[in-house]
Amino acid sequence: MIELFYDLVFTYMISQATSLIHHLHHGTILPISFLIFAVIVIVFINSWMFQSVFTNRYGSSSWADITFYFIDMMILLYMSNSFTNTSSKDLTTFFLAASLLSFTLFLQYLIVFFKSSNSNDKNTAKFFAAF
Repeated sequence: MIELFYDLVFTYMISQATSLIHHLHHGTILPISFLIFAVIVIVFINSWMFQSVFTNRYGSSSWADITFYFIDMMILLYMSNSFTNTSSKDLTTFFLAASLLSFTLFLQYLIVFFKSSNSNDKNTAKFFAAF
């Protein structure tokens, strides 16, 4: 059930990202605004896909999983409010938060690696934690 709230946070993030291309400049979207929008959406979708793969493979609704979900949701909410315009300062904050989100996923795979007794699960967790 917690994954549904996680998905709602991603929906909120995509709606926030559209604010980057909401304002037209002489009837067109500026190319830099569209490029930043595309990069932000790709980062969001990529983060969501990796977390979904982890949840579908190893998710157990344990307290550790729920705690990581809440931490990730806080990071995602911070990220979704960190790019109000296209300045590089705002994007630096966004990418630092995205790095923190990747780090929490790394920790989740590391926990699976050490807790699992199945060699296939260990190898998969090792592969995802290494990259």
